[in-house]
Amino acid sequence: ATSLAMLNTHIQFDRMNLYVMPLGSEGGKVSLGSLDFLGEDEVAAQYALSEDMGVATRGAERVSGEGQHGVAEGVTARLPQLDLAIMNPPFTRPSLLFGNLPTADRSKIQSELNRRMKNLHGSSVAGMGAAFVAATVPKLRPSEGRMALILPLTVCTGESWEQTRSLIERDFTLDMVIVSHDPTRWNFSDSTKLSEALIIATRRPAQSNTVSITPEHRVNFVNLWQNPDGVLDAHRIAQAITGTPSANIEDTGAALLKVDGIHVGEVVSVPESKIADRQWIGVQFARADITRSAMRLLHDHIIEVPGEQHASKIPLCPLGSIGEVGPDRRDILDGFEYTEAITAYPMMKGHDTDHRTRMICEPDCYLSPLNQPRTGRRLKRLEQLWPKSAQLLVAERLRLDTARVTAMFSDVPVLSNVWWEVKTDNHTWDKSLAVFLNSSLGLLTILATRSTTEGSWSGLKKSDLEQLPVLDVRAISQAQLQALADLFDELANEEFERLPNMANCPARRRLDDGISEVLGLPNLDALRRLLASEPVVSNRRL
Repeated sequence: ATSLAMLNTHIQFDRMNLYVMPLGSEGGKVSLGSLDFLGEDEVAAQYALSEDMGVATRGAERVSGEGQHGVAEGVTARLPQLDLAIMNPPFTRPSLLFGNLPTADRSKIQSELNRRMKNLHGSSVAGMGAAFVAATVPKLRPSEGRMALILPLTVCTGESWEQTRSLIERDFTLDMVIVSHDPTRWNFSDSTKLSEALIIATRRPAQSNTVSITPEHRVNFVNLWQNPDGVLDAHRIAQAITGTPSANIEDTGAALLKVDGIHVGEVVSVPESKIADRQWIGVQFARADITRSAMRLLHDHIIEVPGEQHASKIPLCPLGSIGEVGPDRRDILDGFEYTEAITAYPMMKGHDTDHRTRMICEPDCYLSPLNQPRTGRRLKRLEQLWPKSAQLLVAERLRLDTARVTAMFSDVPVLSNVWWEVKTDNHTWDKSLAVFLNSSLGLLTILATRSTTEGSWSGLKKSDLEQLPVLDVRAISQAQLQALADLFDELANEEFERLPNMANCPARRRLDDGISEVLGLPNLDALRRLLASEPVVSNRRL
């Protein structure tokens, strides 16, 4: 309340409508705190701050200078139609929802939240943030109600946030998305180190439940190179944003944000139709030039390298259309235990970047099938898991500032706990895909579709990997396919430097030059340099 009031010192507040909401279960009644507003306009409050700032609580006492006074039952809070909603809801992971409550209460509350969310556009799998958005959206006035949300950056790209993105796209025009590409602080909130996004959107006019995309509406993506240190810095950056015409993604050039002569970020404008029903790719890179290259590659399959005149088209397809993605780490733990003893089930364990330096790999561990389920888990049987072992491996999680390779080929089929197995049963395909995924083009597609947790920590969910655009090895000539496999064999034992050093890495330069020669692509040197200097890769400020 003090923070809000101090930002508007010329306005006198005579009523703040501040409430503390009940949370827990009592008898047959379950209270979700502020999330009781899911589908409701008026709910019971635990206590409220009244006009004279005394405390009115149900079942408690009001304390004042004159002593204690009884309080009437039935204090309620009403959520009216809103002109503006500003929220920084909790980011609690689903597994930790309401973790401060007793186990019995927690289970009841989680079940009640899941029940309410089923009827709304949102998923409790994304955590509490999605629930707060779903509760607030219906209360914003059509045509004019505006919301400003700070949420985890995965809201823009993550699978679990897909319903929330869809809700925003359906009921709102997305005005602006602001993200930090400042390695010293990826977050805006004080209480987290997770990468975050600030989303500003305006409620659409009242209409049916169908999405009505306005062709001329554009979304401004603000990618900050320097995160403001306080309110004054934030205000000056806000002035720079509103005073700087954005650069259109279809054109060339950049719209640099300048404060005191220092460039602190860029703003790029993307047509609403380009991101509808897709990941909001405008947040993935600090610079518009790379965003343009990524969008042209993902949407049109055209390779445009900044600074290069020549552009080429390349056949792409979802990885899941040419290979089956194997089990995740939880399934493997539900079916096996690790052992150093040799068994019939080799494994690729861990992603130690001091050792994962080459595109070829050998098993470094073995798996022993369980004969009994682990406590509280269901047993995954051998016949469910081992047939999905594969020789092509794609990184499940990457620390981009230390990683060296994004994909590997194993001489024998393996399972892994931190690499996705991709089964094609075609060695030439496997090797060609390993070449593509380790090239600058492959890294561009991975970075453009990744889910970021904290800065350089990124990951590919199974569903994202299945949709990851990769070279369609079925659509190139047999001679090109064999040439790519030969390129793999030539470089298989070469050591790759860490991604921040890839601009000068001899192995990666030879890889990029080789794939360009085989497929008739532009020179990839400029793209490789730009990717190497991206803050999420270099872990350095621009």
